Amino acid sequence: MEMLNSISLLLANNFWAIIIDFFADWIVNYGWAIIVFTICLKLVLSPLDIIQRLQSQKQASANAAMQPEMEELKAKYGNDRDKLNQETTKLYKKYNVSIGGMCFTMLITLLISVVVLFTLYSSIRSYGEEKLYTTYQELDTAYVQAEENYATIETDLSMDEYVATVVQDKYDELSEQNSWMWIKNVWKSDTNTSQFVDFAAYADHYGLADEKRELAQARYDNIVSIIVGDGNDVNGYYVIIILAVLVSFLTQFLSAKLLSKKGQKMNMMNKIMMVVIPLTMLILALTSNVVFTLYVIVNSLMTAIISTILTLIIRSKNKNSKDGDVLLKKKNVEVVEYSRNYRK
Repeated sequence: MEMLNSISLLLANNFWAIIIDFFADWIVNYGWAIIVFTICLKLVLSPLDIIQRLQSQKQASANAAMQPEMEELKAKYGNDRDKLNQETTKLYKKYNVSIGGMCFTMLITLLISVVVLFTLYSSIRSYGEEKLYTTYQELDTAYVQAEENYATIETDLSMDEYVATVVQDKYDELSEQNSWMWIKNVWKSDTNTSQFVDFAAYADHYGLADEKRELAQARYDNIVSIIVGDGNDVNGYYVIIILAVLVSFLTQFLSAKLLSKKGQKMNMMNKIMMVVIPLTMLILALTSNVVFTLYVIVNSLMTAIISTILTLIIRSKNKNSKDGDVLLKKKNVEVVEYSRNYRK
């Protein structure tokens, strides 16, 4: 219940929207802002994941070390369940293994990840819808003001030309924040959909009816015509969506390869996840705006990079430890052989 209250509080206070706006004010563009924001957020949360991974590795090493003794206990106390549990507990203490501590860390990491993902998705979705309304409203306001100001200014342009110039300038100003790379509006998906808010949704949102609705519809058609001209009003070309699916597949593949033991084939669960997660990502990317899709892509890449680096460090550490053990055993054998030769 407390977790649900915290989630509701984050959403009610537009916590994520405020932070994203802060990055956008600093970087100017929302596309680049969400990328920098995601990197910073992942770096802040990564210590939890690193601790959890280190604890899992520590337990795996401890389990491998105490496995022979565990087998002896099972053989000795296999028929006495209580005695076996008592001796197993002593064995865990001997090797400093804490199942509860590792599960607690894993649970906390999972809960934080779920809360961040859920609240960010809800926040960016609602904030994106509001951005679509307010962005078009600014164009509509510029259109109306241009018509009203035309009689009071000196210009060689006709009224339609002057209004078109004002609207285009306002659109260019707004595009500095809302466009990214080939995407015309990051608050919509990277598809062949229109870059503009749907007029019916816009009119319903602001309660326009009857004559006001008809006039607003006429302005909407004119504004779209000014911006788009005779070309196609296409927001994107599915590039971000394809990239999201590819990154999802590659990160799952890399994770499965890194976690699998040398020479061991990929298990069935990993194979299933390599299909299910990219499909889920495809649906999510198609139905979400570019801002959230960019967050998911960058977050996945950061997770893969951190996980790969951490895995390589752990493997290198374990290899050095094994090499040290082999060298120690070799030295002990040499000492024994020298001692025998010396006696002779």
